[in-house]
Amino acid sequence: MIFRGRYKDEAGIFRPYMRADVLSPANEWVMADFLADTGADETFLDFSFIKKFGIDTKGIDVRDDVGGSGVPYFQINSALKLISPGGTKVFKGKINIFLDPHSSEVPLLGRDVLDNFIAIFDRGQNSILLLDEGEHYEISVKR
Repeated sequence: MIFRGRYKDEAGIFRPYMRADVLSPANEWVMADFLADTGADETFLDFSFIKKFGIDTKGIDVRDDVGGSGVPYFQINSALKLISPGGTKVFKGKINIFLDPHSSEVPLLGRDVLDNFIAIFDRGQNSILLLDEGEHYEISVKR
């Protein structure tokens, strides 16, 4: 399967996004556009998901070990679903949610998901391709 994303023009800055569904605590799939962040170790949902999911943050286990910078977040048991014309791929487990609204304005798709694929980022073709097992690519060099 090949999962496709696109670059979005955000005030002249082009950023790579992938669409995915996230399983809410109410067991409902919520669609989100994730910034494909090859520098992020893990996937994070932005602060807005606390309200979208109706999460009560009282008494949660707060963590702050993101990149050694002390950014507060917490984890929920969830799943992330990528959809392509060839099928779907679901990742189950913990998903992080930022507690600080200034940490990120968008969800971040990290290497915990991206490393399961061959990832191709082609700004010139406005394309992000995630190739699942069984898929391959070849590069030819024009001389």
